[in-house]
Amino acid sequence: MNKKIALLAVFMAIVTFNTNVIAQESTLSTEAVINKEVSPDTAKIRFYVENTGSNLEDIKEKNDKTINEIMTKIKQKLSQNESIKTIAYRINSVNSTKDKTSIFQKFQVSNGFEVKIKDLNKVAEIIKIALDNGATAVDRVDFSIEGGEDICNELMTSAINMAKNRAQVIAKASGSEILKVKNINPYCSLTTNYVQPRFLNAALEKSADTAMSSLGVSETIQPGTISARASVNITYYLK
Repeated sequence: MNKKIALLAVFMAIVTFNTNVIAQESTLSTEAVINKEVSPDTAKIRFYVENTGSNLEDIKEKNDKTINEIMTKIKQKLSQNESIKTIAYRINSVNSTKDKTSIFQKFQVSNGFEVKIKDLNKVAEIIKIALDNGATAVDRVDFSIEGGEDICNELMTSAINMAKNRAQVIAKASGSEILKVKNINPYCSLTTNYVQPRFLNAALEKSADTAMSSLGVSETIQPGTISARASVNITYYLK
C-alpha cells in the first residue's frame, strides 16, 4: 500500500511540473506588410486569325498561310530572349435552327498565337505587323515580371526585418526579450497588369493605322506598374 501511494505522489509531481512549464511559456506575435510598385519587364500579346466558309480545307489552308506570314514577319523583329508560339486551334460548325432542325451554315476556323517580348517599346509595332498581315483579333496584352522570385525574396526579407524590429521594441517596452522563432508565415504576390485592345473584324476593315487610332491605342502602349506585396507573421518565444 505504501509503495502505491509513493508512486502516485511521484506521478502527480511530474504532472504538476509539466503544467507549470506550459503555463510559464510566453510568446509574442508581430506582423509586417511591404507594398511596392515595380515596372514590368515582359509583355505577352495574344492574337487570333479567324476565317469562315463552307469548305473546311480551304479555310484551314487560308488560316495556315496567314499565320505563317504573320509569324515570319514578327520573328524578324524579335531578339534572342523573345519568342512566338501557337496557343490555340479551333474548328467550329456554325448552324442555324429551322423547325427544330439544325441546318449547317458554315465552318469557323480560329488559330491563336502568342508573342512574348522583353522590349516593351515594341508592343505597338508588333500589334501593327500582325494587323497588317491578316490577324483578325488582338485578344489581350499582359504585362508581367519574369524575375518575380527575386523581388519577392527582397520584399519578404524587408518584411521579416520589420516584424523582428517591432517584436524587439514591444518586448523591451514590456521588460522582456525575444528568443528564437516559434513559427513564421511569409507570403508574397505579384499582380499581372493587362490591357484588352479588342481589335475586332469590323475595325480591321480599315487599315491597321486607322484601326489602332479609332480604338484608342497609341503608338506606345503604356505598361503601367506591377503591384508587389509581401507580408509575414512571426511568433517569438519571450524570455
